Amino acid sequence: MPAESLASYLRELDAGDLRSAVHYEGDDFDTVYQREALSEEYTEAEFEEIAKNFVLKGFDDPLEQPEFARFGHLDATVRWFHEVVVVQVPLDEWSGVIVSFDRDTIEDTGRLVDALLEYVEENFADHGDVAEAADDFASEFD
Repeated sequence: MPAESLASYLRELDAGDLRSAVHYEGDDFDTVYQREALSEEYTEAEFEEIAKNFVLKGFDDPLEQPEFARFGHLDATVRWFHEVVVVQVPLDEWSGVIVSFDRDTIEDTGRLVDALLEYVEENFADHGDVAEAADDFASEFD
């Protein structure tokens, strides 16, 4: 599955110390990677609450944003916190990938985001094709 190999890809890229990777579809999400040390930092319930809140933030930043249609679809949202950088890549209106890194380990944010987008484009077939996803959804009711 592409989401599960994403963590391996990002660790091999060596663009920053990966903390976690989450793949979400609707309000369901899978933690495909969680650095072992995070289990000492957060309880399982705390980590799930944080992941859930980032998924909800992802719904605020969908792939298609009509008010910015002239710019094309949204590729990624990067949130810089004091100690952590979180990158969210929407796959469609209700799904996406969220990865987090230790902020002080990222040397080139552009390289990191470009590599993440390249991976998503190559491994998530419907990324950026909202019309096709809508057609698939509509065909379920025909």
